[in-house]
Amino acid sequence: MNEYEPDLPMLTHIMQINQKTRKKKIYLFLDFDGVINVFYQEGTPEYEKKVKESQARFDFADRNCVKRLDKFCEDYPVEVIISSSWRFGQLKECIKYLKNAGLRNENAIVDTTQTKVFQSREADIEQYLMAHPDFTGFLIFDDMYMPHFQSYLVQTNSFHGWDEEKDKLARNIVRKF
Repeated sequence: MNEYEPDLPMLTHIMQINQKTRKKKIYLFLDFDGVINVFYQEGTPEYEKKVKESQARFDFADRNCVKRLDKFCEDYPVEVIISSSWRFGQLKECIKYLKNAGLRNENAIVDTTQTKVFQSREADIEQYLMAHPDFTGFLIFDDMYMPHFQSYLVQTNSFHGWDEEKDKLARNIVRKF
């Protein structure tokens, strides 16, 4: 079985050509679980609070992580693409979930990766970028390791999600575009 390898030279070439046009279109590929949905350790006060809150509704989002997403979308011209497996619940439902979790900047959420067959998350992202070659940059928020996209990846810890440290890293990556 061959290991997946993206065409990074082509993606870089596309970005460089688009950056010369002075337009700015930055895609932010967003995973939910481990990024905005934090896995609290059982028995901790955070876990007990989330279990109590979630009993009435299907809600795993950490409000602080969603606030960081909201602020990031406010500060930078990103278009959020849902790459999470939650995308199979449709874009409208993903937006509704994020709004219920406190997202105010819902217009930043524009699409999902569209793959219909199972493949790696990296392959999903590359396929999206190749199908939408109008980007000047991209970054990925995920708790999954993506060896080929390390320069673009903000890899979160699923027990902390999008915390202040990862927010700083994301801001450093996006400033390059």
